[in-house]
Amino acid sequence: MKFKATLCDRGLRVLEKGFLPTLEKLGKRCQLLLGTEDVHLIQAVSDTDGLHVTARLANVVLFEEEGFKCQSRYNNQIAFSVDIVLLLKVLRAAVAHDADALEVKLAMRSIPCTTAGAAVQQRPTLAFSWRGHNVTMVQELPISQPYSQRDVEELVRQRDITSLSPFYLDLQDEVLRIQALTDKLKGMSNELLMATTKHGDLHLEVHTTGVEFGAEIRGLSVLPAAATEGLQLLVAETPAERLEEARAAGESAQVVVLQKHLAKALHSSQLTQPAQLLCGIAERGTHVHIMFVYRDPFSDGGYDDNISLSFKLPVREDTLYGGELDP
Repeated sequence: MKFKATLCDRGLRVLEKGFLPTLEKLGKRCQLLLGTEDVHLIQAVSDTDGLHVTARLANVVLFEEEGFKCQSRYNNQIAFSVDIVLLLKVLRAAVAHDADALEVKLAMRSIPCTTAGAAVQQRPTLAFSWRGHNVTMVQELPISQPYSQRDVEELVRQRDITSLSPFYLDLQDEVLRIQALTDKLKGMSNELLMATTKHGDLHLEVHTTGVEFGAEIRGLSVLPAAATEGLQLLVAETPAERLEEARAAGESAQVVVLQKHLAKALHSSQLTQPAQLLCGIAERGTHVHIMFVYRDPFSDGGYDDNISLSFKLPVREDTLYGGELDP
């Protein structure tokens, strides 16, 4: 098992300024899945109090091509968990010292045993080394034991667990408004009814004893465009009536989610600044899928397939989806 690479300037920037601080707000640890094509940073529901979070960064974004090596018996995939705070400290120290050629490799550190006659212990680390202004630094970051083949396969399964939704609403243009609305609803209920329609409408509602509150955000972009083909304009006048009209036509989906989960996912856009914030409800309402899509810095108006961030939000099991009770 071997891993060695040199972080490029862009890779250091997107990790230190964007993705790692974002994940740090959600949980203290994350799992790294290293491969020959990309790196995944994964937080399971146990790391984030319920959310499943996956960030994907292609190796061309993170590393210099020269000298890159990632080899293992498990399809050249290596996985382990790491403390996000400690990893950020290492990267920020490199930035503070204007590091040149920040190298990282998987290494084993020998730990002398205090018991007489006992064998020396070997502990895995990520070893960082760099040269900066008047300083040469080597730092070893403790990590978990590298995962077994079964654990790597399970992590790959978790990475791929979020299936695409039938349609998505792009919330980016209204994200500040939706964030404020979600925060406002926190004092009313722990749960929110979320409904999306193919007409580009997002509905957020609270239904508790003594409290009935709903809000509608209209005119959101719908993706893919084919989802809107053949739609008839809604003629109802009130938000509740429009939602019922869309539901009766099979043009909506709804679930009940925890307010804190939706708020965390929406606020995660602040540091990474996505171009699109896509929100969809999975088939049969099994979960809410939120994807951040980013601009390609090397093209005019294009999107970057090398970077993504996605969230899987759990839903209440007795949720009504598309107007029918899930079995």
